[in-house]
Amino acid sequence: MTVPWQVGAILNEPLADTLRFAAWYLEAGAEAVTLLFDNPQDPAIAILDGHPRVTCVPCTPEFWADLGLTPETRFTKRQNVALTWVYRQQAEGWLLNVDADEFMWAPGDGIGAFLAAQPVEAEAIRVETAEIVAVHDGAAGPVYRLPMERDAARRVYGESAALFGPRRKGLIGHPQGKSFIRCGLKDVALRQHWAQRQGGAEMAETFVPVRGGRAALLHHIGLDYDIWRAKLDWRLVSSGFTVPLTERIRALMDEPDAESRLRALHSDLHAVERARLDRLRAEGACLEPPVDVDGVAARVFGATFAVT
Repeated sequence: MTVPWQVGAILNEPLADTLRFAAWYLEAGAEAVTLLFDNPQDPAIAILDGHPRVTCVPCTPEFWADLGLTPETRFTKRQNVALTWVYRQQAEGWLLNVDADEFMWAPGDGIGAFLAAQPVEAEAIRVETAEIVAVHDGAAGPVYRLPMERDAARRVYGESAALFGPRRKGLIGHPQGKSFIRCGLKDVALRQHWAQRQGGAEMAETFVPVRGGRAALLHHIGLDYDIWRAKLDWRLVSSGFTVPLTERIRALMDEPDAESRLRALHSDLHAVERARLDRLRAEGACLEPPVDVDGVAARVFGATFAVT
């Protein structure tokens, strides 16, 4: 048994990343994928707009004005308002609210079956994060680190663990995960990681830990240095990093050899060599799923993805 579900996201990414994202959810069985393009001239619109299960929404100034906002409104506010707008157009099933670098994975019979197995009273299903790391000399296939307690992070990362901060559980991004929201609920507004009732009443949320093996939010944050570097200024002013990491990056940017130091920092935080991979495994903080995001994109979009 499966239940219908769909995906909503606002994005402004390189074409290849947008196609990876759309392909993943199309192959995973989403009935619809609604893409809000923060750049209304995004080249992905011309490629995806004709797909029967993809809806492309250029976020023009007129679009934001209809929502009571402007293109200059803080991005997270625009994101929450826009995805709430998408949610309120859906009458049934589930809506998954994710970013362009997040790939929901449910092994076995897939996402639809995973949702069908949830409690009937659940209004939201929040799935915990697994964060991708590059492997320099250790393993084939993708490797993801899992949220871990502070002592475990110190054993894995040594002094660098302080850069992860006290609340992110050994991850650079968020440990909270992302949520499926049951459609048709009244007075519900979407936030980045979950939904909330506008009157303040609690949602009936089910939390799915990544270590349970039922599902994982595969977060592809920071894997590519050039993309990480291009977004650095924005993340520094948008609380994208912890305070210790923000301070470290700002200090490095004032150094005469800033780029080489930033590359070394990126490698330390977003890659693992054999010894560190072994420590992740020893802490039970490593997920190595049999997934191939590029392979999915090539199957779904064929030559179009190959030339991006």
